[in-house]
Amino acid sequence: MKTLAIILNIFLPGVGTLVAGKIGIGIVQLLILAIAGGVSITGVGIIAGGPIAFLNWIWALYTVAKMK
Repeated sequence: MKTLAIILNIFLPGVGTLVAGKIGIGIVQLLILAIAGGVSITGVGIIAGGPIAFLNWIWALYTVAKMK
């Protein structure tokens, strides 16, 4: 299950966390991804949205990787 969760988080941060059973954190990660995507749509917003999305991706991978 952990391997599947990591693979899912690689492609869509938060989904793997949901599959791993951390519902609250997974929803927050999906919301952050949506906000970063919305900010990135604006031309200047990619400067803020890109790093936010990247850090969220790292957090999602870390969350599942540290699970036992």
